[in-house]
Amino acid sequence: FLNWPERQCWAVADGVGGSDHGGEASRLLIETLMGIPEAFSLDHHIRNIRSGLEEANHVLASHTRWPGSAASTIVVLLIHGDQAACLWSGDSRCYLLRDGILYQCTHDHTLRQEKIKSGELTVPEANRMIKGNIITNAIGGNAQIKIDEVRFTLKRGDRFLLCTDGLSNTLSGDMLSKLLGRGNAHECADSVRNALLNYTYSDSATFVVVFLPQEA
Repeated sequence: FLNWPERQCWAVADGVGGSDHGGEASRLLIETLMGIPEAFSLDHHIRNIRSGLEEANHVLASHTRWPGSAASTIVVLLIHGDQAACLWSGDSRCYLLRDGILYQCTHDHTLRQEKIKSGELTVPEANRMIKGNIITNAIGGNAQIKIDEVRFTLKRGDRFLLCTDGLSNTLSGDMLSKLLGRGNAHECADSVRNALLNYTYSDSATFVVVFLPQEA
């Protein structure tokens, strides 16, 4: 994960379980983001991130650093002034809590979500899929990558959660909304961590919380 408020950049990466070197891939992505130069506009910020991830994808897809496959999901939150952007590949998510309402800023790049998007399956039907969580897009998965993007204007008091699927598959939306509404960012992070301790889950859970101030 990356927590870099000085550069207004936050990220979570999750090695794809089906790849041989998912952990190394996720670390490479975060290290790449840490080398991104300072940006002077949101567009510049986004171009820097995309360029860095494309370079990392080339390294991972070429198989020259590690024998076998190496792929990772990524979700990145960028802020510049009162504007923000979220970029992602895979099923790591970004949530926004605004005025007490929880929004999912990203959509999963999974087989389940593809079936829902195409209309082939309803949400309840897709949720019963045995292998619905298969990743359909990740950094390192293919020579050409797909990085989705959403932009929005910020409001005072906005609260963000970036997380791996180990967390989003464990804690419900109602629970996340409740936890994100608590205290300051440190208290919220502690609450999320403590909530996870009440569940048995087989996947890793990594997350970053980002709180905007309520007042100027």
